[in-house]
Amino acid sequence: MIPAASLGALLLASFSVSPADSCRKLAGIAEIPEEAILFAELAARQGGDGPILFASLLEAAGRFEEAASAYGIALGGAEDPATRSWLSDRMAGSVPFDTLLVLTAGITNLGSSDARDLTVVMPLPRPHPPCQSLTMLYGPFRRDGGSLLAHIPVLAPGETVELPVMLHIVQSPHTFRPLPGSLGRERFDDILAIAAGVGMPDSFTGTGPCLDMAVEFMEEARKEGIRAGVEGGLVRRGDSLVFHAWNVLLDGIPGLPVDPLLFRTDSLRAIGHCPCDVIPLWDLGAACGHELSVYHAGREADIGIALSASFAGADRSGILFALLESAGAGRLPFIPGGR
Repeated sequence: MIPAASLGALLLASFSVSPADSCRKLAGIAEIPEEAILFAELAARQGGDGPILFASLLEAAGRFEEAASAYGIALGGAEDPATRSWLSDRMAGSVPFDTLLVLTAGITNLGSSDARDLTVVMPLPRPHPPCQSLTMLYGPFRRDGGSLLAHIPVLAPGETVELPVMLHIVQSPHTFRPLPGSLGRERFDDILAIAAGVGMPDSFTGTGPCLDMAVEFMEEARKEGIRAGVEGGLVRRGDSLVFHAWNVLLDGIPGLPVDPLLFRTDSLRAIGHCPCDVIPLWDLGAACGHELSVYHAGREADIGIALSASFAGADRSGILFALLESAGAGRLPFIPGGR
């Protein structure tokens, strides 16, 4: 007879759940079996990678509160800095949050003459129910359909203008499991095959490969008769926020997230998973992949643009000062229709 702990280790080995290797065999699992959770709990008592595997399986099963506790226990026994960082992010992904977020657009005139009549365009941040509510609070923008617009009358050579937008975001971790649900087995297998076929590009458009991979997934899915959009947002990395892009289905199971980049290492979390270390904000497909654009009238201008994101608590006084300054005459502008 095989001891229970050994049996648990054997089962986990067959599941291949870990923060480092691919879980593609598991992506199609409609629901994490309770037996797998119990065996993972037994294996966690043996130490080694057991606590991490147990926490990962709890998260994939949508048992987020238990997962956060398990990640915390694993973090207490981890010494490797990379492992500790990964565990901290997974804890953040399993815990609800209520925060103020500031997106700051930086516009710089890199030319030698005035740049006039600049229009700054940002996709409209929108809520993502049932796991996220989003309210736009303040910023020198006006809403125009699916975009936010700001006007800069003139920008002198070497001058930089910063335009901050403050958002109130409340988010809870969520999972679409059990899968595939109403999508149907054949269609879901097609999605897995498309995600697995998206390769890592040799060069990419932005600061990382995620946007190009999401666009490739969207195009390949269209060939198979599957409508998918490109979602844009942020990924929490400790106290930092990194811009990221992935896909969402537009029919079958509308809103089902598919992350081709994450799929390469962890398909359980790459499909149907909405953790709180990922903050969705924009429909990048409608914005042609751009989180920020600037248009200008008249002569040619050399314009540099940048977009940064931070939690308001990191520098609240500085952010509020910037908002006051951008409003003019001490009046904070309100973005109408911001919910």
